Amino acid sequence: MHLLPKAIRRKLESRRLEKEKQQDMLASRDMDISELRTVCLALGPYRNLTTLTASILFLHPHCQVLNHGGARILGDPRLDFLRCPDRETTDRFLRYAIQVSTKGKRGKTGGSIVHSHAFDEKHKLGRLYKEHFGDQLIKDEIHALFWKESLRTSLHIRNHNIDLQALFDTEPRLRFLLPIRNPLDSATSNLRTGHAKLFGLGAAPDIQQVLDAILDEIQWVMELQDKYPERFFHFLENDFGPEQAKALAKFLNLDANPDWVRVVQEAFDIDKHYRHPQALTSHYASAVQQRFSNWPRLQEKLLRFAE
Repeated sequence: MHLLPKAIRRKLESRRLEKEKQQDMLASRDMDISELRTVCLALGPYRNLTTLTASILFLHPHCQVLNHGGARILGDPRLDFLRCPDRETTDRFLRYAIQVSTKGKRGKTGGSIVHSHAFDEKHKLGRLYKEHFGDQLIKDEIHALFWKESLRTSLHIRNHNIDLQALFDTEPRLRFLLPIRNPLDSATSNLRTGHAKLFGLGAAPDIQQVLDAILDEIQWVMELQDKYPERFFHFLENDFGPEQAKALAKFLNLDANPDWVRVVQEAFDIDKHYRHPQALTSHYASAVQQRFSNWPRLQEKLLRFAE
């Protein structure tokens, strides 16, 4: 296989994935979504606590999580309920998302969140999940589905001028969530991993451009949260504790049971921080003061990252 030209290999892989998708869509028809109350989509940049957030939600006994898979869903009129906002398309997406969340592999192809780096042996999450659920990859009773495909979803909404009001009028179960990692760390990580290219900043963006793009994403979500406060939720890395965990559960129509809240505190472990040059930190502080004056509490919390 590896001796074939790259274009042919890509074509064969595309055919294989499409065949697998058809099989999953067929299998998903029998998926029970009768107890599902909420579908929540991540927004904002990658490298922004989305994997950790998805993982702590997967520790909840009634939350199922789909990791990535945007290339298989967004743009497909059978599944893309953001562009085709009717109950039939949404329910088809939900069944399909739950089906593929029980399998998959690491990377953008997507599947179960257990294939993500957050469940590597060096982290606590794998151990905590096994203690509570063993090898079970689908919850017995699903009340919420969380889809972790943040920036591609944000871009999809903007690029296609999706009417969120019409979407919310049609789909009462829909929510959006923005975790906020230290934007300085997030910008550094986006550059190091190559995710920065998704911002469309050119071939070689500098760290300041990436940081500004991340702050733009946060500002965009905050403006939407002002408009639709019941449908948007955010939390910050430096302000996450038991009360935020309970508020997150309430937002997703999940029971904030004490055992889950306790386990979440143990699992919420940020394992990488970076040192930043003073010039970048000063630019960040100035940008936060300019962009977030309408949200003084958020502004204060964001400025703490510059201390």
